[in-house]
Amino acid sequence: MIDKTLSYIDYTKLIDFLHTFSTTPFVKETLSQIKPLNKTEEIAERQDKIEAVIEVMKWDGKIPLYNASDIRDILKRLSIKDALLEIRELLQLSDFLRSCQETLNFLKKTFNKKQFIDDILARIKPLPAVYQKITKTINIEGFIEDTATYELSRIRTDLHINRERIRKLLERIMEREAVRPIIQDVYISLRNSRYVIPLKPNFNQVLKGIVHDYSHSLKTSFVEPMECVELNNAINILENEEKEEEKRILKDLTAFAARFKEEIEANLEAIKELDIYQTLALFSIQFNCVRPEVLPGISLDIKAAVNPFIYLSRKDKTVPIDIFMEKEKKAMIISGPNAGGKTAALKTAGLLSAMALAGLFIPAAGRPQVPLFSHIFAIIGDEQDISMELSSFTAHMKTITELYNRARGDELILIDEIGGNTEPQEASAISMAVIDAFVEKGSRVIVTTHLNLLKSYGYTKPFAINVATDFDPDTMRPRYRLTYGLAGYSNAINVAKNISVPERIIEKSYEYLGSQEHMLNELISSLKQKKHEVEHELEEAKKIKEDLRKRLSLLKEKRDEYLRSLEEKYRIRLDELELEIEEIRKEIAKRDRASLKSARQKVATLRREHIREAGPEHEDIKIGDYVQIKNLGIKGYIADLDEDGETAEVVMGNLRTKINRGFISRLPKNEKKSMFNEKPQVSVEYEHISEPQINIMGMRVEEALEELDRFVDRAIVQGVQKIRVLHGIGTGRLMNAVRKHFADTKYIKGIIRDEKNTGITILELI
Repeated sequence: MIDKTLSYIDYTKLIDFLHTFSTTPFVKETLSQIKPLNKTEEIAERQDKIEAVIEVMKWDGKIPLYNASDIRDILKRLSIKDALLEIRELLQLSDFLRSCQETLNFLKKTFNKKQFIDDILARIKPLPAVYQKITKTINIEGFIEDTATYELSRIRTDLHINRERIRKLLERIMEREAVRPIIQDVYISLRNSRYVIPLKPNFNQVLKGIVHDYSHSLKTSFVEPMECVELNNAINILENEEKEEEKRILKDLTAFAARFKEEIEANLEAIKELDIYQTLALFSIQFNCVRPEVLPGISLDIKAAVNPFIYLSRKDKTVPIDIFMEKEKKAMIISGPNAGGKTAALKTAGLLSAMALAGLFIPAAGRPQVPLFSHIFAIIGDEQDISMELSSFTAHMKTITELYNRARGDELILIDEIGGNTEPQEASAISMAVIDAFVEKGSRVIVTTHLNLLKSYGYTKPFAINVATDFDPDTMRPRYRLTYGLAGYSNAINVAKNISVPERIIEKSYEYLGSQEHMLNELISSLKQKKHEVEHELEEAKKIKEDLRKRLSLLKEKRDEYLRSLEEKYRIRLDELELEIEEIRKEIAKRDRASLKSARQKVATLRREHIREAGPEHEDIKIGDYVQIKNLGIKGYIADLDEDGETAEVVMGNLRTKINRGFISRLPKNEKKSMFNEKPQVSVEYEHISEPQINIMGMRVEEALEELDRFVDRAIVQGVQKIRVLHGIGTGRLMNAVRKHFADTKYIKGIIRDEKNTGITILELI
């Protein structure tokens, strides 16, 4: 991309403006390196990082980077062997590490962290050991603490003692009767690192001492009495020792910090990158920017596009424009009056496209689409070069030739006032040829023009589209909007008429303009008026459609409400019918149980009568004997005998039962062997229960009770003592029905509710 292009479309100006959003002092160079990219992966990666920081600021505010000092020069010095950092530099380093810790703490607490933030968290190492060592050694005022080393503490203690001694000694000297007349002022001063007192010039008549300085008037001599020389010498020696010890401490601190140079550099890069993307995010938030979609071969579609610099100058008066160029279209011809916004539209299209290619968010609405242009080339402004003695047209064509030679396809070419500064007919011809040449190379071209033939070209070429800058014919002022599918007219004569140019000049202008040009302008004006009328009618149609949609939605709501009401009514009636059916079923069940009870009682009576009539005789049998049931002829063997000797437990095939001994006869020995070869003549068949549990959840009441009755019968035959009934909780209807059903049943010993699950009832069988 030619460097001039970035300047023409104000991209370099934008980068300079971005610096105002930065927090740290070391991002300027990196920001200047943000240029348009040519790989969608790199563009998406930069967009993801901006989006991640916007998400952080959306929930938690701005990232605290304000304490991050510029330590680039400090890192360079740490690379030097035996380097010695000054106190100021060590404090800057500790401030930077403290900022790293604050940033780390802030990011860890953020609500919604995306991948970029997680990466930054992994990269930052606050190095608390370095930070604490510096802050424990040097206080915030830049003074090395006495506790830094034992030796420093000893030296400063001795210094304090000696300074107190010399101060008291000098005070005693000044209090002497002989010295008072020669004292110029009552204070102790310091000259050449020696403690002195101010005396009059004739002091040597009273006191012996060394003069270290004079006042400007020469009326005061700063004298070190001979009695203080030894103490001053001791103080000077201690001060030198203090400086040497402080230097040694700083050298140790520097060497300690140098051990972590790589980690500090990694922190610097992480903080720098974080500030860069916070800068881009802050710009995006302030200018209501959105993330564009950048892909090869798609349409250029930016709705409500705003040029940031127009917004800075006009604020709320800024009029957004729609920039739209279908992927089938290769040339856009923008025409209209002077000062109507043609160049502004051209620069906005170029600037926002370059921002999208650079991975930045752009000031627009919705989800803008920007093709992945290989380059953006622009010719905006006067190309005249006086030093090379080139005319405006010559310089203009020379630049176009340079761009044509560099174009390889997929470029965006922006040309302001194409073919200007020469005869209109020839300018139109060469302009159309230039557009054809770039389109043949596969580039997309956006030009501005006043040439009527070029406007006709926009109507006749299928790959071209005319775009007019909107103009109010009544006020003769531009609306700064773009109207697609129409060519604009220059309107220079009407503008002149509006500013009270003499009528004679206006009339002559129309004569010179020629009937064809005048008719063309009138035709363009008529088409524009018709387009406005169609747009108005379309707007009315949209309103009618919206009204019908609302009415249809209201009808649907009323229909749904009626259906819900009807459904509720029938549901209530259905519940009532189910209750009635349940009552009827219960009544029938009660009658059936009563009949069954009566039948069982009759059978029992007959059995008792039959047994008494039979008058059974007991045979002498024992466990293991093979026997036969007298009345039935079924054979088996004795498994057990009761203690009273009246009943025996007989196993017959797969059936095991207790029988009175009067109905049993022992088999002869010769029949025992044949018994093993015979199949059982009688067997009781029933469905085996693998688990004493039945699930009736979801069944209707009558269906569930029928299924439960069958299960209970099988359980009784099998000899199961307890069964679990899974009926669920729900409305409680099924649970209550089960308990009522077995409440008066003789063969149910007990009905128990499961303590752990109220949706289970346990039936204890007799």
